Amino acid sequence: MRYIMKSGILSISENAKKLAQVTSAFGKMKKTISLPDGSVQYQTDIDIMDAPAEKRGDVRYRVYTLTNGNDQVLMVAHPGYAKEDDPDMVAWPMCRTPKVDHADIMIDGVTYLLVMHNSQNYALKDGKGTSVLQIMHKGISGGWTIETAKSFSAQVICGLFIFCRYIEQENEFIIV
Repeated sequence: MRYIMKSGILSISENAKKLAQVTSAFGKMKKTISLPDGSVQYQTDIDIMDAPAEKRGDVRYRVYTLTNGNDQVLMVAHPGYAKEDDPDMVAWPMCRTPKVDHADIMIDGVTYLLVMHNSQNYALKDGKGTSVLQIMHKGISGGWTIETAKSFSAQVICGLFIFCRYIEQENEFIIV
């Protein structure tokens, strides 16, 4: 199935009715996913686990979550560093943060790997390494194309898109 994400609206094509809409408060990590019937609103957020003082900035102590209106967790992701940038293997870089390029995701009891190929291309892989979802930027026309080989609900597709954006934000340069 092929979807379009543009201006926070998920649809099957540019002119089709919306399947879901993503909104957020300015400057907040928490995002809201609304379905057209308005019955349930879903939330994504980044939770920070307790970490030892020397690991406070480590993304492996962050958890991305998608919850429903009853605070039931539907999807959880744990981001990780690129193999060539893992601070446990190559030490912490002096002038930048290590690159985050994937997240281990659990959806309905099934484990997946969300991989960032670059800031415009992502893939969700199953346990066998088969790509079951791809998210690709559409270039100058704007928006994103999302292709799935497996059936996911609109809120899960939006959640995966938001998790991709969270990974991208982990790699942004921090200005103090």
